[in-house]
Amino acid sequence: MFNFTGKNVVYVGDFNGVGLQVCYAVVQKPIKNLVVCSRTENVEVLKKIQSLNSTVKVTFVQVNVAERTSVDHAVKEIVQAVGHVDVLVNGASVLADKDVDTTVAVNLTGVINTTLGLLPFMDKTQSGQGGVVVNVASVYGLEPGPAFSVYTAAKHGVVGFTRSMASDALYKKTGVAFVCICPGLTTAEVMVNKRDQNNWLKWVAHTDDLWNAVTQSKTQTPEECAVNVVNVMDQMKNGGIYICQQGNVKEVVPTVYCTI
Repeated sequence: MFNFTGKNVVYVGDFNGVGLQVCYAVVQKPIKNLVVCSRTENVEVLKKIQSLNSTVKVTFVQVNVAERTSVDHAVKEIVQAVGHVDVLVNGASVLADKDVDTTVAVNLTGVINTTLGLLPFMDKTQSGQGGVVVNVASVYGLEPGPAFSVYTAAKHGVVGFTRSMASDALYKKTGVAFVCICPGLTTAEVMVNKRDQNNWLKWVAHTDDLWNAVTQSKTQTPEECAVNVVNVMDQMKNGGIYICQQGNVKEVVPTVYCTI
């Protein structure tokens, strides 16, 4: 089990949905610092997070994960604030297939850049003490999502990146475990807001029925999903891939076709 006592936790994502609920849960652990990184500061939400545990220092760092220079600047601010990082949660996500560049940059490239930027401050052979990186992908990072193929491709990339970084050889040297969470459909704002924007959803021809099937499927609440995210974080199983769906969590063991 992962020992949260005295740890420095960094969350990268939005002030809503699963990520916000993870912040609410993690700040109630016996950690030392929680650094919340997002594109826009939400003072009221930060106050609420802080109010849950006065012994934890909650800090905000502005970042646009779609821009490499912004990520680099944020990494410097984070390190200045906490010195080293024990837990990194990459939770930034956007469902915006019509904007291919943004979809890939937020859902995949941003995850890679924040991870590689902070890894030296987690790696026990450099400036860190080991720890765990939790990458939030999607169930559509494990299976086809024809209604939103660009988003699906990006989330597949997150799963592949996580599995690759979870190499036993790397883990033995760095002490940094990599875990991937793949939530099923969740009643987060990103899905609800897009349901009524037909021009956005139907930019690919013939996807109407596919979208209807998605929006009519059973969902889970962000709170239900966050509980499972934190439970998985507790386990700190390097290379673990988990589906969190309808309030349940299940480990997935992908097939390996080629070993080096």
